[in-house]
Amino acid sequence: MMEGGYYPTYEKTHILFNIDDNTAVVEYEEGVLSIRLFFSIEEEAYDLFLEASNATMTETFMVKPAVLDDMKNIMFSCEILCDTVKEFRKFFPIGVERLTEAVMMHKSEMKRLILAEKVSSAAISASEDTYIMSSKGLKPLS
Repeated sequence: MMEGGYYPTYEKTHILFNIDDNTAVVEYEEGVLSIRLFFSIEEEAYDLFLEASNATMTETFMVKPAVLDDMKNIMFSCEILCDTVKEFRKFFPIGVERLTEAVMMHKSEMKRLILAEKVSSAAISASEDTYIMSSKGLKPLS
């Protein structure tokens, strides 16, 4: 892991490290290696966050997002069968790369959704202004 620039903290059942300022966890259980990345959901953007997560899930092959029980955090998980240290060394950089790509995809989708929401709000506001002007007998500027 350190060869890849990650400086892990070893816990009893898992390994912690950071990817782009987010906490990542490596766990291994019964031949399944899991790399999970956790981050918070902003309450005011919750619906957009879920929509972006679903879009990310449909575009990625190995990564799946899941909203955690508290509904304030999300986890992106990348899992693979892995029995040896050699397999771990082969999979780990690929898993981290896929997680990083998924987070970038998610951020891009969030930006797109936020922009679409702002444009939609502006269009609604403009149509309301047009209605107000026409109800007063004024002509819209456009």
